Amino acid sequence: TCYAGVIRLKEVIMKTFRLFVRNTLLSLGITSSIVTVLWAIFSAQLNDLVKDCEWLFLGSIIIINIIYGVISVLPKNSVKLKLGENLKVDVGFGDLFQKEGVVVIPVNDYFDTLVDEKVVSSNTIHGIFVKRFFSGNEKLLKRLISASLKNIVPVEVNKTRKQGNHSRYALGTVACVPYEGKRYFLVALTKFNENYRAEVTKSEYQRVLCDLFDYIEQNSQGNRVNVPLIGGGHSGLELPKQKLLEFLLLSITLNDKLTLINGLDIVLHQSVKDEVSLNIIESYYQTL
Repeated sequence: TCYAGVIRLKEVIMKTFRLFVRNTLLSLGITSSIVTVLWAIFSAQLNDLVKDCEWLFLGSIIIINIIYGVISVLPKNSVKLKLGENLKVDVGFGDLFQKEGVVVIPVNDYFDTLVDEKVVSSNTIHGIFVKRFFSGNEKLLKRLISASLKNIVPVEVNKTRKQGNHSRYALGTVACVPYEGKRYFLVALTKFNENYRAEVTKSEYQRVLCDLFDYIEQNSQGNRVNVPLIGGGHSGLELPKQKLLEFLLLSITLNDKLTLINGLDIVLHQSVKDEVSLNIIESYYQTL
C-alpha cells in the first residue's frame, strides 16, 4: 500500500541520516587526531599559520567533514563487497537477463511454464524469463526442467490440478536449464495457498536460501552467478526490500563453503531504488 511505502521510505531516510552522522563524526575524529599529531610536532609553525583566524580554521575543518558526510551518503548504483576470503559480491541495479554467467530465477514449487497471470504472472522474474526466452515454445522449457529434475522425487503429484504442472517439489529444489549457451538455475521459492496465491514463510525462505547457495557451490563450475532480490516480488514475504537485501547478504556470508572464483552479482530492479540504500549496505560490511 501507499502508506506502507511511505513507512519504508522513512526507514531508509532515517538509516541514511544515521549513516551521515556516523560518517561525519568518524571523519571528524580522524581529522582531529591528525591535526593533534601535527600540532604536537609543528606547534610553532601552525600557531603562526592560524594566528588571529582560529575560528575560521576550526569552522573549515567542520565544514569539510560535513561535506564528506554528505558525499558518503549520496545514492550509489553499485557497491563491491568482500564477504569472505574467497567470495566477492557486487550489488547493483540492472537487467538480470543481460548479465553474463549463471542466472538464478525464483519460481513456484510446480516449476510452472504457463504464464497466464494466474499460475505465473508476466511481471515476475519467473514470468519474464518464460516469455522472453520460451514464448511459444513452453514445451521445450518443460522438457529441460523435467530433464534436470528426473532424479528428484516430487513431494506430491496433484492430478486434480487443472492448470500448470502436476508434480510439486520441495521448496529449495533447483532445476538447471541450459539455453543458448547460458545456464539458468530455477529455484522453487514459493508454494500456492488455497486461493492460488504464491507464498513462502520466513522460515521456509531461510531454508530456500541455504539450499540454493549449497547448490550454487556444487554446480556453478566457476562461473559468475547472478542473483535477483529473492523474495522481493510476489512471494508474499512482508519484509521491506532493504531488509530482504540485508538478509540475502547475511545468508551468503554465513555459508562458509561458498566459494565463487568469478564472484557473485546481486542484481536489483530499478523499481526498488527508492526502497534500498546501497550506502547503508556498503557501510555495514566495511565496518565488519
